[in-house]
Amino acid sequence: MSGYGIVARRSVGLCVVIGFLGACATARPGGSSSEMTPGEMVRHFTEECASGHAEQCVNLGMSYMEGLGVPQDARRASTLFEKACAGGSAQGCHNLGVLYTKGNGVSQDSRRASTLFEKACAGGNVQGCHNLGVLYTQGRGVSQDARRASTLFEQGCAGGSAMSCNALGLLYVKGSGVSQDALRAAGLLEKACTGGEAEGCHNLGVLYTEGRGVPQDARRAATLYEKACAGGYTSGCYNLGSSYAEGLGVPQDMRRAAALFQKSCEAGSAPGCNNLGVRYMKGLGVPQDERRAAALFQKSCEAGLAPGCNNLGMSYMEGRGVRQDARRAAALFQKSCEGGESEGCYNLGVRYMEGSGAPQDARRAAALFEKSCEAGLLQGCNNLGVLYDDGRGVPRDARRAVALFEKSCEGDWFSGCFNLGMNHEQGSGVPKDERRAASLYEKACEGGVARSCFNLGTLSFEGRGVSKDARRAAEMFEKACEGGVAPGCYNLGVSYVKGSGVSRDRRRAAEMFEKACKAGEAQGCTALDSL
Repeated sequence: MSGYGIVARRSVGLCVVIGFLGACATARPGGSSSEMTPGEMVRHFTEECASGHAEQCVNLGMSYMEGLGVPQDARRASTLFEKACAGGSAQGCHNLGVLYTKGNGVSQDSRRASTLFEKACAGGNVQGCHNLGVLYTQGRGVSQDARRASTLFEQGCAGGSAMSCNALGLLYVKGSGVSQDALRAAGLLEKACTGGEAEGCHNLGVLYTEGRGVPQDARRAATLYEKACAGGYTSGCYNLGSSYAEGLGVPQDMRRAAALFQKSCEAGSAPGCNNLGVRYMKGLGVPQDERRAAALFQKSCEAGLAPGCNNLGMSYMEGRGVRQDARRAAALFQKSCEGGESEGCYNLGVRYMEGSGAPQDARRAAALFEKSCEAGLLQGCNNLGVLYDDGRGVPRDARRAVALFEKSCEGDWFSGCFNLGMNHEQGSGVPKDERRAASLYEKACEGGVARSCFNLGTLSFEGRGVSKDARRAAEMFEKACEGGVAPGCYNLGVSYVKGSGVSRDRRRAAEMFEKACKAGEAQGCTALDSL
């Protein structure tokens, strides 16, 4: 079973969703408007609009949009923006385009919106250029065309739109509509950040984290994430929290990390909720609170975050913060797996393998382990190898098993090293090679696999694959015993009886035999009775 996992360190990396610039914008009325009440301003705008001043129609429309001096009325606002647009106001065209994009006060119509943004852009409105670029990026109301989008973002950026600089920078990062150029991207994102676009600061931080187009610099990245967070960009708070959690570019500070994950969670970040849940589950930077953790995992899962569903499944599997429920756990692992979380696939495979919360089905388990292995989850490769070695759910294939154990071992999944050692010792799927087996057992033993310590002890005692060494054997049996391997306790007891590798010590031998007996090793019980 996998442990509770955080979402990858860097949020979702560079943002790929380019947003519309603002909602609607207002032109500035002339005169001493600051001395006028909202009602007086509405009367002024009404008179000026009726006299043919298009920009004042925009201002009157904004009054209706915001409910300032008049009842809020998006439909009335749309009529006024349309009049302003017809009268030559690029801002009016832009604002009406936003309403058609959102279906606010008018029927949603992306094609009509694109026409209005085109007109606004031609009239020098950089907001119109930006939003038209967004439509070309998304293929809404126009044919998807990244090259055309890049031209429009270039126009917007040159005109002072920080959001357009950010959007163009992302295109250069991806090589979409332009040649991929991380250096150019970094320059544009810097311009966006300096211009007040918080998302640009975040994205530039990602480049510094990864060393793309700029030298890798965790400290600079953390500074940029902090600026993005302060500017209201949730992913900046999340990534800054990750920096504090890992001590990257800032001193490690679990309390500060938890506070930032909480801030991002409250702002609607599902990864922030998930990672805050992990903090509460483990008591990292916050008091341990399994019920609070489970609630946060549920929030992130309901928001569609697959790792959150996996973590909630773990909570139900183990009965931590919620009532233990294997069936509910299996359902959550399935949701997580369907959402692309390899650990969810692995955990669901374990459920099918054990028949816990799901019908026992080795074939289904094998398919899930294979899916998780292909996604890079080493324990999935190891478990699939076990099934191939045993011929459970798949045809028996020792050679295939060896390849899977090799893959997991190379990635330091130490149970894979142990299993690979077994195959080399037995000559199953590979030529018999006890020296190689001993080397693999040693690696797995050092990685905490107690059964490997026992097997290495046996080889050392018998002089197979390694020099015969009773002292080394006793050390390995002791390590195995400490790790819960009952035969290791028994063998260590025998070593104490015979003085093999250790000084003779009947009292110590009795302790080992008793420990082996209590752990279910029958030979330990017999030896204890006859000692």
